[in-house]
Amino acid sequence: MVGAPLAAQEISDAAKVEFFSQKIFPILKENCFKCHGAKEKLKGGFRITSRVGLLKGGDIGPAINLKAPEKSLLLTMLSYKDEDHEMPPKAKLPQAQIDALTQWVKLGAPFNPKQEIAGAAAHVLPNTEINARTRAYWAYQQIQRPPVPKVADADWNRNAIDAFIFDQLKSKKLSPNGPADKRQLIRRAYYDLIGLPPTPREVEAFVKDTSPKAFEKIIDRLLAKPQYGEKWGRHWLDLVRYAETNGYERDGKKPHVWRYRDYVIRAFNEDKPYNRFIIEQLAGDELEKFSADALTATGFYRLGLWDDEPADRELAFFEGMDDLVRTTTETFLGLTLGCARCHDHKIDPLPTADYYSFVAFFRNIRHYGQRGGDSVSKASVRPLLPADQREQHQANAKQMQERLKKAQQTLDRIDKTARAKLKAGERDDYNFEANRIPILKKYSGDWITPPQLKDYEVALAERAKLRGHVSLNAKLALVVTENSSAPPPTHILKRGTPSLKGAPVHPAFLQILGQPKPQLPEPAPGALSSGRRTVLAQWIASKNNPLTARVMANRLWQHHFGRGIVRSANNFGYIGERPTHPVLLDWLAAELMAGDWKLKRMHKIIMLSRTYQMSSRGNKTALTADPNNDYFWRFNMRRLTAEEIRDSILTLTGQLNLKMGGPAIYTELPPEVLHTASRPGSAWGKSHPAERHRRSVYIHVKRSLHEPFLAAFDWADTDNTCDVRFVTTVPTQTLTMLNSKFLNDSAEVLALRLQEEQPNDIPAQVALALTLATSRPATKTDIADGLKLIEHFTQKGADKNKALQRFCLLVLNLNEFVYLD
Repeated sequence: MVGAPLAAQEISDAAKVEFFSQKIFPILKENCFKCHGAKEKLKGGFRITSRVGLLKGGDIGPAINLKAPEKSLLLTMLSYKDEDHEMPPKAKLPQAQIDALTQWVKLGAPFNPKQEIAGAAAHVLPNTEINARTRAYWAYQQIQRPPVPKVADADWNRNAIDAFIFDQLKSKKLSPNGPADKRQLIRRAYYDLIGLPPTPREVEAFVKDTSPKAFEKIIDRLLAKPQYGEKWGRHWLDLVRYAETNGYERDGKKPHVWRYRDYVIRAFNEDKPYNRFIIEQLAGDELEKFSADALTATGFYRLGLWDDEPADRELAFFEGMDDLVRTTTETFLGLTLGCARCHDHKIDPLPTADYYSFVAFFRNIRHYGQRGGDSVSKASVRPLLPADQREQHQANAKQMQERLKKAQQTLDRIDKTARAKLKAGERDDYNFEANRIPILKKYSGDWITPPQLKDYEVALAERAKLRGHVSLNAKLALVVTENSSAPPPTHILKRGTPSLKGAPVHPAFLQILGQPKPQLPEPAPGALSSGRRTVLAQWIASKNNPLTARVMANRLWQHHFGRGIVRSANNFGYIGERPTHPVLLDWLAAELMAGDWKLKRMHKIIMLSRTYQMSSRGNKTALTADPNNDYFWRFNMRRLTAEEIRDSILTLTGQLNLKMGGPAIYTELPPEVLHTASRPGSAWGKSHPAERHRRSVYIHVKRSLHEPFLAAFDWADTDNTCDVRFVTTVPTQTLTMLNSKFLNDSAEVLALRLQEEQPNDIPAQVALALTLATSRPATKTDIADGLKLIEHFTQKGADKNKALQRFCLLVLNLNEFVYLD
């Protein structure tokens, strides 16, 4: 009989459901559904109308303990044994009903599916509320250095990273791979730190170096190379949506923006502490001691899209604010605060008030420009001089410009007369400035008077002097500026619409982190900024911020191992991926801060670990148990990035120009590509061939026209912060590598290099090509295959040079060339 108390094993599933329908459902409906059965709002976050909701529990934990039913929280509350948690709150249920509910719990809390009400909260508790449970989320906890586990294997106990990895592998019954081959390891290190391949001589020297510190010496040498800053600076440029144009239809150039790119490269090469790096970009113009580098760093604010002809200027301004909030919080904090612009965040405990409190830190920033280039110069371009010198510099520059203009007018007037009077031969000679005074002296007293000649000589000297004057040649940079020292008020904008102003807000840190209110400076008369951004920068760069160091430590790991400990590197929130090794991440974050936020030190710690030096080989057991390599039982093989492929091709051909810095360069683009631009004639520039062969980090970044070769290999998105470049394998990549002019020209140049270094020796040329591409000696089979291919081309009518070029094209398409390990 269903109503009698029975042991769980003595009752069928059908009887359990009937017991619920007849005995339990009426009790729950009458006493519990009102508070814990609503479709959306639930008291205590607890749903009792479905089994999933019951097992999930609410704010104070799961309601049912299936392993020990008598200890279930639901039964404790019904029994009134805990005065803080008595249910129902108005009066205790009759004992008969409590007994029935107790029997139901012991049966496993079965439900009749037809009577369940799932509701929105049946599956998950809301994570959007700020309470003790959401504050306990792993990413919001203060960073504390965890103890390093002791592991049995002595080889995996020497480096803290290895101990954490080995300990977790053993808990999953997995074994780590052995070490990588030395040739693989040096190639891995070169690409990870400088983005270029080692030379055959460097590889052989490392292979022969049997000292314990052989690899450490490689790391130290690579970290000291200026190419390190170019490689790791590019990672940062991805995050800050670096581009050199504004986007939209005209996609005009951003003046002097390349100085920001050079600043980033320089900062990495100088091993600038990461906390200082943050402060300079967010508030470099507000620092007490002037620094040209710090002012240049604020170009961070000017890298986003800019519509020079918006339909709604106020809305365009707040679109710019949104870009800053999103980029800042995702890049530095790993949080998607931008999702709270129009409503409270749907996933994380980030209310709309937090979003607009963040906007309040930026609210006083002058918009990038109003329309034309002059407005951009007024709002966003400044000489790299201290603030108290800029006004005088601008006054001097204006005066110098007037004098220069007057001198040029004198020169133009006399030059026009001279070209009209001179005959063909002398007219051609007159085009060279050095010839002009002698020619004019020849005709002094004829069609040019002595006073006019004197005026010309004076004007020429004046122009030369003024062109070199410091007031006209001070370095200019694209930087942030503010309207005054007194910011305008900030309001919550309903649905993100500027015309729907809500409650006023003030600058404040994120509520979920539970940190003190910011101490804002009082507006200073005559000051050029409010000082608010300094307060924000110092909070983000503080050791007390639980997110900053974790996010950066994760990025370091990501670019060494192919993925972060948190795979969603820009999203540490609830919808992001959970860390696979949270304790290791905390150790890395603590180590970063303990080492004065120096990144080169962290590279070395990571790369000296056995974890980094592991082979990437697969094994059947581990692949079955952990196919995604979540626990790092092997090193992740990866394809070279777009920049690495191009730069490596230039290295193999001997064409790579290592000149650093300066304005962007332009590669050679096919006419068909240029015609896709909105303004084809002005879409792309031209660079000298030697300049075109500089590293890819210096290529012009045009939002509406990405460099085709780089775009084919998953180049960074420039419209938003780009934390991960997802690797695709598509037919256009093969077509680019086989048919593009760049690849075919490179194959020809590589063939010439082989012929020059190994003249009249085709087997040696084949071997050298393969060694350059793969960083290992070519095998007899490799050479035989290469010779066979060259012979095939000659039999098809190609001469020896053409056949060698075709072979070189094949070498540049080898997987072993474009992949690490």
